[in-house]
Amino acid sequence: MPDDEALVCPGDLVALRQCDHLDGKRPVRLRVQEVWPSPEWRSWVLLYGREINDEEPDRDGKAVEVQAFKDVLGRPGVVIKTDRRLPPGPC
Repeated sequence: MPDDEALVCPGDLVALRQCDHLDGKRPVRLRVQEVWPSPEWRSWVLLYGREINDEEPDRDGKAVEVQAFKDVLGRPGVVIKTDRRLPPGPC
C-alpha cells in the first residue's frame, strides 16, 4: 500500500472499541503521534498518541500505546484523517 493510502498517520484521530485493540481493557480514543507498522503477517499496528477522554478527565492527554487491529482501522468512523496534503510527519 502506498504511503498516501496509509490507514492511519500522525495527527489522525482514532476511536477504538475495547475489542478493536490487542489486550483491550476499555475503549480508547487518541490523537496519533507515531505509527509503528508491523510486518504483513501481523494482524495489528502499534500506535502511540495522546488519549482524548471526556468521561475521565484524569486520563485526558495521557500518553497511550495501543496495538490496533489493522482490519478495524479501515472501518468507517474509526480513523478521522487529518489533511494529508499538509506534512504532519512521516506515515
